[in-house]
Amino acid sequence: MASPTPRPRASGGGTPLIILGIVLALITAVLVLFLTTGGGGGGSGQTVTVVVAAQNLTAGTVLSSNQSGGNYALVSDAFHVEHLPAADVPADAFPYAGTAALASALNNQIITAPFMAGDILRRNDSRMTALGTGPANSITNHNPDALPAGDVLVALHVGDSPGMQIGAQEGDHVDILATECVNSPSTHGNCQVAQTTLQNLTIYMVNGGLLYVAVSHQDALVLKLLVETAKLDLVLRKPGDTGNANTQPIDTAWIITHFGFTPP
Repeated sequence: MASPTPRPRASGGGTPLIILGIVLALITAVLVLFLTTGGGGGGSGQTVTVVVAAQNLTAGTVLSSNQSGGNYALVSDAFHVEHLPAADVPADAFPYAGTAALASALNNQIITAPFMAGDILRRNDSRMTALGTGPANSITNHNPDALPAGDVLVALHVGDSPGMQIGAQEGDHVDILATECVNSPSTHGNCQVAQTTLQNLTIYMVNGGLLYVAVSHQDALVLKLLVETAKLDLVLRKPGDTGNANTQPIDTAWIITHFGFTPP
C-alpha cells in the first residue's frame, strides 16, 4: 500500500502583511480623529458656532433682513458664522440658531459703536440698539446712547464766534461762556458781564459746521436765549473732568480792580 502523499503546508507569508495593513489603518483613523477634533491643543477639542462681523461696520449703519444701500446693510452681509475653539468663545457670545433667526434678531438694529471684521457678536451687544420708529437717516440714530430719554439736540454754529471754533470733536465735553449786557447803577455805562453758563455738555455730533449738544428741554430754552442775546465762547474740558466750575461773574470794573489798571 502506497504511503499517503503529504498535503502542502499553506504559506503564511501573507499574514504579516494583513496584520500590518490593519495596524496602519488603525493608526490613520486615530490620526484623522486627533486632527479633526483639535487634539494636542491642550483642550477638549470642541468647537462652537459663533456670529462674527463679516466686515468693518461703522456707527449709523442700520441692519436689515431685506434692505441694503445707503445707511442699510443686509444682516447676511454684515455678519457670518465661524467655528471657534470653545475656550476662545466668551460666555456672552450671541447664540446662533440659524440664518433666519439671526436676520430676525438683528433686523432694524442700528450700529452705535464700530465693529471690526472678526469681532464676536454678544448678547444684548452694547454696540447696537433698536432703530425705533424714527427715520433711518435721522441724526438721532447716530449714537442713541448719547441722547438720554427726555433730552433734545441743539445745534450750535461754530462760525458765529472765533471762541466757538475750538476744534471740539464728537464725545468732547464743553462749557459755554457767555458775555451779556447787564445794566445796573454800578456799571457806569459798561454793561458787559462774562460768566460760565451751561456746563459739561457732551458734543453729540459734529457735522457741516454745526456742533450738536444734548440738553434738557429747560436748558434748550436757556441756550436759545443765550444764542440770541449773548456772545458765546466754548471751553473744552479734559476727559473725566465733571466738576462744577463755580466761577464768579466778571465785568470790566472787576478786571480794572483785580489787575490794577490805572491811568499812565
